[in-house]
Amino acid sequence: MTNLYASEQDLAVALMQTEALDCRSNADVSANVDSLCAGVQWAARAFPGIDLVVFPEGSTQGAPPQTDPRLYLDIPSPLIQRLLDVCSAEGVWALFNILERRDGTDSKPFNSTILVNTRGKIALTQHKINPFVPTEDSWPGNEIRVCPGPKGAVFGVMTCYDGDFPEVARDLAAQGANVLLRPSSYMEPYSEPWSFVNRARAYENLAYVIAVNRFGITHRFNWFGGSMAVDYLGRILAQAPLGVRWTTKVDIAPRLADRARAEFKTHNHLHNLKHRGYAGQGPDGDQSNVYGVYRNWK
Repeated sequence: MTNLYASEQDLAVALMQTEALDCRSNADVSANVDSLCAGVQWAARAFPGIDLVVFPEGSTQGAPPQTDPRLYLDIPSPLIQRLLDVCSAEGVWALFNILERRDGTDSKPFNSTILVNTRGKIALTQHKINPFVPTEDSWPGNEIRVCPGPKGAVFGVMTCYDGDFPEVARDLAAQGANVLLRPSSYMEPYSEPWSFVNRARAYENLAYVIAVNRFGITHRFNWFGGSMAVDYLGRILAQAPLGVRWTTKVDIAPRLADRARAEFKTHNHLHNLKHRGYAGQGPDGDQSNVYGVYRNWK
């Protein structure tokens, strides 16, 4: 549930569980951008002081697979500029997901998430690391990035299937991300894994997880919604219902995740991963890498 007595230091986040057109024309893409801009405006007015508005994966051109190169978007482009302008006009951060034209060609696009700041600038672009096999034919990203945000937040993005891999969240956390943003088009029959995976990524990394999932039924998939905010101990703070359009607002405290990482002795997985057994061995523990999967990457 949302804390009605949130501190001014807390980060106010709107989780926008929306339904988008699976685009067949540029007019469809423009209509989705209209909806995104209206969503940012609505959130800014409904929740005065909102810091961040998060939309699902696939909310600009529709969910993958999307194979028509005429629908890919360039950065910059007029439609992308509209998303930047609405953030600047409303004075909020927002997260949008797009199919981005790669290298100016009609080859396979990037599944890109952009994080836009209050000045209407792209603060972070994250290409999806793990496109969903076998249905998503976008090009995999090769770099995991984080960026500083308001009120002590350090943002990292794990797009949909990326969140199923502990390594993506761990890399983000190791770079200092204390708020993991997960825009998703997660479909049935995976509503059970959706919940426990989001909680696990938060618990493993002492990080907040903001997981925003699409809803709606298409010719191919049933997107179930169930968007959620999870705290750094893996506790669900707020959750949208299944199968409906819904907005959930939650206040989180990135500074508390940082404090937990600095002060926790038990269940401090980020520290204990690289300082094994320090209670018995000494203050720094065993710092050797015993994990063959990371030594012998093939």
